[in-house]
Amino acid sequence: MDVTAILSNLDVRDLQGISFKRGIFDFIVETPKGRHEKQEEALKILTDNITEEFLYGGAAGGAKSWTGCCWLMFQCWNYPGTRWFIGREELKRITESTLITFFKVATAYGMRNGIDFRYNGQKNFIQFKNGSRIDLLELKFKPSDPVYERFGSTEYTGGWIEEGGEIDFGAYDVLKTRIGRQYNEKYNLIGKLFITCNPKKNWMYTTFYLPNKKGALPEIMKYLAAFVQDNPHIDSGYIERLRRTKDKAKKERLLHGNWEYDDDPNAMCKYDDIIAMFSNTHIWEKYQNMIEKPNWYITADIARFGSDKARIGVWWGWILMECHSFDKSSTTEIQACINAMRAKWSIPAHHCIADEDGVGGGVVDMCGILGFVNNAKPLITDEARENDNRFYGDSRKDLPQNENYQNLQTQCAYLLADDIAGHNILLKCIESESEQQEIQEEFSWLKTYKSDEDNKLRILPKKEVKKEIGRSPDWRDLILMRKYFDLISVTEEVDDSIFDLF
Repeated sequence: MDVTAILSNLDVRDLQGISFKRGIFDFIVETPKGRHEKQEEALKILTDNITEEFLYGGAAGGAKSWTGCCWLMFQCWNYPGTRWFIGREELKRITESTLITFFKVATAYGMRNGIDFRYNGQKNFIQFKNGSRIDLLELKFKPSDPVYERFGSTEYTGGWIEEGGEIDFGAYDVLKTRIGRQYNEKYNLIGKLFITCNPKKNWMYTTFYLPNKKGALPEIMKYLAAFVQDNPHIDSGYIERLRRTKDKAKKERLLHGNWEYDDDPNAMCKYDDIIAMFSNTHIWEKYQNMIEKPNWYITADIARFGSDKARIGVWWGWILMECHSFDKSSTTEIQACINAMRAKWSIPAHHCIADEDGVGGGVVDMCGILGFVNNAKPLITDEARENDNRFYGDSRKDLPQNENYQNLQTQCAYLLADDIAGHNILLKCIESESEQQEIQEEFSWLKTYKSDEDNKLRILPKKEVKKEIGRSPDWRDLILMRKYFDLISVTEEVDDSIFDLF
């Protein structure tokens, strides 16, 4: 039988499946409106035998969902018995959005619902007639399952996390260990995790975007930016609406694919103001011209867990002059560093403060310095009362009897946000690009949070920040504690021994 006869006996689905397997994607990327070259590049990465983790996106309208559905559908068609997943924060978002796109993709390429595959709405999976299957996973963080043990025994060939900005680091970290386990050797398929997204400063930013920007992304990982302008099929009106939006952060993220902007209305600091902390040299010039120079201080954020870092900073007023970081350190090492900095810069004990939670209490006791208790009551001070222009604080003219903050940490965070917006901070000693990027990321996650029953002002809890960025916001806490000294009136004549306030 010649080739023509063989081909004549194949239906269009088989022909498309063969083309897909051979890396010929014209039937997907080529349309009367033009060729979607970025989508073609994405499909090549999805079907290579090198890439294990692939982040695709960076802006709106890049045909990300269509690409993901095509990949999973044809992989299921070509490789019988394989098992895949689609994961989003909520199952409802899959069934109301992603699944609708999947049905459209199936129709476009002749795959028949009920014949070639069936959707099981009760158990949430798509079963192909050849035994392949796509599970629909809800990836929401559950306090009853903080380490995602519900996925711990499931074996997948590969999978797709859609809208990675919704997903915390723990889900990503677990799911990448569950792929490459179902018929991968049989079909010589590499276990592959596909992630689609719009820009967001969570684990995708530090794990994919920044290393790619530096040319340091491992060969097994890929990041491909897809912009709305890359998609020849997009409605021109959609692009124009993005251009006309008055929201600068939204325009930067969704139109230009700028990862540095956050359009979350709960964000307390703007990107431009955060960046300015590294270049607010007018503060240095101001201090040089002052007759009465600012005081010197030390703040220390002590690591409580193995992945956290201990950081010690020396401040001249609101200029960070010197900083030391410890990956792993004993309390004696931290004590020695604090004492050395005190001696070097002639800083009294009552101008030094360390996070007293956890092991920090030992450092406070050994060094004889102040202890910062995050959950302590907010301070009512003359300075706080006089500061009527605070943007986030209580601006009543009558003297408040209670500060409207959940605790001391929250009070310092809200007032610090005002100082960042007012360009009153210079992080002079932070010259490393990687450290600057860490600080940018941590302050982009300084956000307001839902009010409690007493309607107190709150910030996004640290445990939530850690879930998003995969580490503790150590820099943020180091800088935040400096605000404590603005809330109290400290004189050099006061005996150091009375300053164990908490």
